[in-house]
Amino acid sequence: MPDEAPVTTKKKPKTANAPEAPPDPRQPLAPTEEHFDATLMALKAVLADVPPPPPPAEGQPPAALDLVDAVLHMYFADGLPCGYGQEARRRIAEGFVDRNEFRVTEAFEVEDLLRDLPIPRLFDRCLAVRDSVAQIYNDQNGVQLGFLRDAGIGDRNTFFQRVPALQTHVVHFLTTVLNLEEVLFSDKSTVRAQQRLGWEGPAANKFVDEARALLKPYGYLSLDVGPNLPGQKVNLAHELSPACLLMRLAPAGKRRAAN
Repeated sequence: MPDEAPVTTKKKPKTANAPEAPPDPRQPLAPTEEHFDATLMALKAVLADVPPPPPPAEGQPPAALDLVDAVLHMYFADGLPCGYGQEARRRIAEGFVDRNEFRVTEAFEVEDLLRDLPIPRLFDRCLAVRDSVAQIYNDQNGVQLGFLRDAGIGDRNTFFQRVPALQTHVVHFLTTVLNLEEVLFSDKSTVRAQQRLGWEGPAANKFVDEARALLKPYGYLSLDVGPNLPGQKVNLAHELSPACLLMRLAPAGKRRAAN
């Protein structure tokens, strides 16, 4: 009987040197004492590089987080450090006269503006932003979302149903930001908002007190990690902005990530 031919297997191509995607800095954290303490340390560090806004002029309202900026930020920074969202927002603000001009632009024009940034699936994100901004305008006759702060939860949900272009993870970001603002800046009882965030118990109450004290000079949740850098460079001094650091401690919503 002839010898059997040796069995050979096809070698798989080497992948050891293939670049791996960096870990997502936005992975949610359980609201435990350990994570509360670590978040406070990170919050103090990033706030040291984000100066508080100047006092408002007489008769002007205090500074507040622009919720449309929050939409843009989450589309471009999802799965990435916040510096990418910050740089994308800066370029869009400088590249268009106002949001009405931005509203009527094409997705490929926004892509050209951001092409040198290593943002995965950039065109898909630009298209999602363009469609979202257009639908917000069609619903509100303007590109603004500040009315959501005064809207009840039911009215907010109704609005999101009318604007289906807002992707699930962006809606989750907006609603969580609104809950965070209620907990950290409201003069009223924050018990219900803390319950929605799952921040209950002595450790959570201590965290809220310390976070409120840190953020009081700001009056809002910043999306920045520090100053904009010259040469259109991305600021990577800190992975996450104050808003996104706190976001990690909120319940994870259903996500349809853009990357």
